Amino acid sequence: MEYKKRLKEIKKILIEKEKKTLKERIIVDISKSFDMEFCLCTDSQNRFKDLYMSENEATKVANFLFKEQGITLFVYPCPYSYGWHLTRG
Repeated sequence: MEYKKRLKEIKKILIEKEKKTLKERIIVDISKSFDMEFCLCTDSQNRFKDLYMSENEATKVANFLFKEQGITLFVYPCPYSYGWHLTRG
C-alpha cells in the first residue's frame, strides 16, 4: 500500500512539472508574437531603456558613447525580452 501512496505523490509531482513547462512554453510563444523591439525595463529615473536586438549592436552604441562622451557603459541581456540593454555599472 505504501508504494501506491508514493506513486500518487510522484504522479502529482510530474503533473505539476508538466503544467509549469507548458506555462513557460506559452509565455515564450506569446512573447515571440509581440514586437520584441519594445521593453518595459526602466532606468533609475524611471525612463524606458533602449532595447538593442543584438549584443553586437548594443556594444557598438556603448563604444560610440565612450568615444564621443567618455561614458563607460556595459552590455547585458534584457531579463524580460529578447534583446540587450546598456548600464553604467
